[in-house]
Amino acid sequence: MDAKRKVDKYVRQSLHYLGNASRFIDAGDSAKASEFLWGSMAQALKAVAASNGKLLRNHRQIWNYAESLTKELEDKSIYDAFLHANFLHSNFYESELELKDVRRLAEDIRITVDKLLSLISQEA
Repeated sequence: MDAKRKVDKYVRQSLHYLGNASRFIDAGDSAKASEFLWGSMAQALKAVAASNGKLLRNHRQIWNYAESLTKELEDKSIYDAFLHANFLHSNFYESELELKDVRRLAEDIRITVDKLLSLISQEA
């Protein structure tokens, strides 16, 4: 698969997961919404990386890329939202967060996913 197709695939998945997260929030399922928010953030980071010729294959690489992109752009909100998404990923297994908390974190993640996807050039 060429780079542009990979980028497009990651962008589509990120947006799909974000939509699913909203549906599960509306349905009152905080655990499922949490996992979709994590997935949306991870796919958005993979899309940005792929648009720059880098492939992220595992959780550690995604984590490191979120950290390096935060430093490169001097935008702490990216790493903060990534940490929120990672926390939500854990919530899928532990189901400890209330829906109101997932809703609050979801907004930060939505904003950051939009920010990340806007970094991708149309030529990628």
